[in-house]
Parts: sequence; C-alpha cells; structure tokens
Amino acid sequence: MDLLRSALWTRPLTPADRWALLDAIYTDPHTYYYPGWTALGDWLAQGLGWGLVFEDALVAALVAVPESDIWAWLRLFTARGDVPTGLAWRMLWRAAAAPLAAQGITHVVGLGGRRWVDRFFRQGGFRHTADLRSLLWRGPASALPAATPRADLRIAPLPADAVDAAAQVDRLAFDPAWRLRPELVHRVYAEARLALWACTPDGRAVGYVCFTPAPHGAHLARLAVHPDWQGQGVGRALVVQGLQRLSHSDPGLWVSVNTQRANTRALRLYRRLGFEPNPTDQPLWVSPVPHATAASAPSASALARP
Repeated sequence: MDLLRSALWTRPLTPADRWALLDAIYTDPHTYYYPGWTALGDWLAQGLGWGLVFEDALVAALVAVPESDIWAWLRLFTARGDVPTGLAWRMLWRAAAAPLAAQGITHVVGLGGRRWVDRFFRQGGFRHTADLRSLLWRGPASALPAATPRADLRIAPLPADAVDAAAQVDRLAFDPAWRLRPELVHRVYAEARLALWACTPDGRAVGYVCFTPAPHGAHLARLAVHPDWQGQGVGRALVVQGLQRLSHSDPGLWVSVNTQRANTRALRLYRRLGFEPNPTDQPLWVSPVPHATAASAPSASALARP
C-alpha cells in the first residue's frame, strides 16, 4: 500500500492495542523489546506509549518508560514491514518527547547488541555512551567468603513497611540518572524472590538488595547502600547472605547480575564472590529528549553507576 505521511497519525497506546503489540513482539524479529522492570500491560494501563496509525490500523509503536529522575528507558519500538522505519521513529519520537519532558525526563536510553539495533540507534541520533556487563553466579554457596556485617547492623528480610526507607536509600546511593523512582522500588520488591535489608538497631535502613525470579534461578535486580555506609562491607554482606539464602532453598540455582563495564568497584565485588562475566557486553545508547529543559549530556560520574 502507499503509505503517505499525511495519512499517518499518532495517538497514545491503550489496552486495546495489547494483541497487536504481542503479535509484533513474538513474530517480528526486528521488534525492539526489553521489558525491564515493568511489563506491556503496565505500559498500556499507564498510557506510557505512542502508536502510529494508518486507516485505523496500528502500524508502529514506541514505549519509553521513566525509571529514574531524568532517564526513560526505551522498552519497545516496532514498525510494520511496509512502514518506513525512519519515518515511524521520527513521528513517534516527536509525539513522545513533550510528555516525557513534562515529567522531568532529559534523556532516553536503549540497549543495543544486535547489529540492526545498533544501526537503528546510530541513525536515530543516539550516542553509544557506555557498556553493560552481565555476570553469572553458579555456586556453590559453600565457596562464598564469610561476610558478617558490622556488629551494629542487622541483615534480615525486608519488611513491607520498610520499602519506603529502602527507596530513600536508593535515591541517596545513586546519581539522578540511575536512582529508581520510588514506585519502581515498590514494584521490584513486590516481584522479588528475595529482598533483604541492612538496618541499625533502631531500624534505620542503610542498604537493601532484591533478587527477582529468572529462568535460571534469580537475578540480582537491585543493590543499594547509603553513602555514609559505603565501603564498609554492607553491600558484600547483603549479596553473600542473599546468595546463601537462595541456595539453601534452591541448591542448583544460578544468579545473574548486570552492571556497567566502567564500574570497576562493582565488578570487583561480584568477581570476588564467584560471578563470571559474559564475554559480550551490551552497548548503552543515549539520546536527549528534544523538548527537555535540561538536556545536557549525562556526566561521566553518572555513567559509572551500575
């Protein structure tokens, strides 16, 4: 069919688009899809995506989910085979930019690694700013080093009434580009296979870790330590106790984790605990949001965070 630009229009995605999007996700090899912390149903219910329509049919879609103070992660982009990809991206990007900027988002971030995805990002004006490294722990728990926290700290399962305190630790532990929005900390906690916190005798949170379910066992989804307590073995103790507890209930499980290749401190911790790196890193691509009022590039220190 002859797709004229004047015949295409954009609109917010709705729950009614679910099946069309699932069809693209599972049948089109050139659909970009990284669900991350949230899922398709959440995006549609919250109006986080935009669709491109031709003759009442959804022919392309884009979802960018705000997950930190200033970054939204590109979670979905798809365009039907007879739709020019570049045109679909430009129209959807323009539609999404102003709503993202209104939420304080200055940059959209995506994960590459496939040749067509990296080419797409380059052509779309994204910059390759960093690389993410995946690591895998296969056990055994008996090989883990001792990691006893300080005498004035206690590590225990994170209770529901302490999740807000954990979210505050997260905000203090990371730069704006990497700190999770509080609602996402609650989401990760709700889905966690295991969540632990480190706290003082009077109940002040100083760190937390969440492991979420994964096909291979578990994924170390989040680790945060209050700045005043960093460098004192709190993160190490949280990870070790988490691995020990998970292995006790499921002796054969593997645990994955992702961090930035430039984050040598985190990599050193995980390697010492027996995590082995995947030989292939994933490039991180970043683009400023055109309508953002503070669209300066992320600082080097921000990009060094996990």
